[in-house]
Amino acid sequence: MPATELTGSVERVHIDSRFLGETREVHVYLPHNYSPLYKYPVLYINDGSDYMMMGRMISLLNERFADIRATRFLVVFVPVDKSKRRDEYHPHGAKHEAFLRFFAEELVAAVEGRFATFPMGPARGIMGSSLGATVALHTVLEYPRKFHYLALQSGAFKGTTYEQVEGRRDLATVPVYMVVGLQEERFETNGNVYDLLDANRRMRDLLQAQGVDVDYAEYDADHTWGFWQEDLPRALDHFVRQLAF
Repeated sequence: MPATELTGSVERVHIDSRFLGETREVHVYLPHNYSPLYKYPVLYINDGSDYMMMGRMISLLNERFADIRATRFLVVFVPVDKSKRRDEYHPHGAKHEAFLRFFAEELVAAVEGRFATFPMGPARGIMGSSLGATVALHTVLEYPRKFHYLALQSGAFKGTTYEQVEGRRDLATVPVYMVVGLQEERFETNGNVYDLLDANRRMRDLLQAQGVDVDYAEYDADHTWGFWQEDLPRALDHFVRQLAF
């Protein structure tokens, strides 16, 4: 008979946010061998629904944790209403500051109050792609002691973000994983064209100038979920390597 597939579980958590003025739902992935007797690091994911569906991340995590030698961690998928995405994710968005406060102050407290986690910065990481990577970086800029890891896939970085990174020597304790596609030098959206390849190279150089350990790579790929999905195993491996306990 075939072996029983080891699958994790996904729990829905509802958070009444006073900063956003609404109830937000997040999805928390627990490995199949999760136990409240242990404590786990946590990786928070922006654009959570997209990572679950288009990134097929649940299947990837199930495969990963089927290996009993794999370091276990929890993954919090944070969905976003696409109609509000720019308001919350863009540095100039109307709800950007409120989203950062929700993420760092309400979301983390809700997750750590319900699940067995390490309540410390080095055990918390954030991942995102495109504008989701941008808001991940801004979350760490605003709360550098609360999050000590970043995975940035094809970040959509612009002037404000570079200005806020400049001179931030306190970021030196935050390991950063960055990837971008060579075909992203002409990314078109809403009638505008952006050179995301150059934007990521510039951000890499700026972060390194602040003393940040940046694991950076460029691939023959474009600004698509096919690229980011293929990259996920590398990103998760990097996250695990940075855990100091």
